[in-house]
Amino acid sequence: MPPSKQEKQDSEDEFTFLTFKLDLIKTDMISRADAAYVALCGLDVRKLRVLRIICVEPGVTASSVSRQSLIEKTLLSKLLAELIQRKLVRRTVHPDDARHFQLWPTPAGLRVRDQAHELGRKLEDEMLSPLLTRDERKTLGHLVDKLMRMFVKDAARDRLAAKRNC
Repeated sequence: MPPSKQEKQDSEDEFTFLTFKLDLIKTDMISRADAAYVALCGLDVRKLRVLRIICVEPGVTASSVSRQSLIEKTLLSKLLAELIQRKLVRRTVHPDDARHFQLWPTPAGLRVRDQAHELGRKLEDEMLSPLLTRDERKTLGHLVDKLMRMFVKDAARDRLAAKRNC
């Protein structure tokens, strides 16, 4: 029996939600990028996200990397262990608080970040240029940046409120 008009409408409505669409796009793009990044430097998107944060903010703490990357601390610890073992990142005891570590990119980590950055630009172009004009890609970038700023600001506010309630 063919689906009823209501069943068909319900099914189509699932594809109207932005969160659903963004999740599908993200999953596919990350899957493609992971394969390319692993082939280039042996790191997936998540590990590169951590490395990039450390390269942009040398001396950053693991807590700050966790907040910026939205990666839970236990998982982040495993990712950092691999980056340190591969000598892409080094850690030192924080001079103000021996309970914390600072994370620093090594020269090898900076090289990997630069190579991955160049590949990332090419990958995005390959994935998006068949579908979007240069102007549309630029507009999409601006819109996503706007959303990111809003959600990062909201996440920071929520973390602060959660700390106050503890």
